[in-house]
Amino acid sequence: MEPDFDVIIPIVLIVVCVLVGVFILVAIIRAVSRASAPGLPARGLVLACDRVSSNVTMNGRRFEQRRMTLDVEIPGRPPFVATGTFLVPRGIVEALPGSSLELAVNPTNMNQITVLGPGGFTGPWLNYGPPNSY
Repeated sequence: MEPDFDVIIPIVLIVVCVLVGVFILVAIIRAVSRASAPGLPARGLVLACDRVSSNVTMNGRRFEQRRMTLDVEIPGRPPFVATGTFLVPRGIVEALPGSSLELAVNPTNMNQITVLGPGGFTGPWLNYGPPNSY
């Protein structure tokens, strides 16, 4: 008995399409889960900051790139000091020594810190996708 290729080929094509679709769906879900989990909410006190900053535009969003030393406080964890170059949202945050910043800290790598706007507000210009209602 000979195999019926008129039946086998469409079944193989359907199985391949389903597997590719599942792979793409898993990739989209992973990307959305990473984007929706910005990190642990934290408060940072600017201990030292360079006077000179450089302006950076990423994905149509404007930032000041500054070298700073921050005293980072995460609720329920001991405070720590982080030094590095941070992107500060331009126009809504003043990063001067003594000022307080809202931060998001990567729970797996405490050196990855994102500076948010006042009160943790990031505004629609810092979020991906359609704007959220306020």
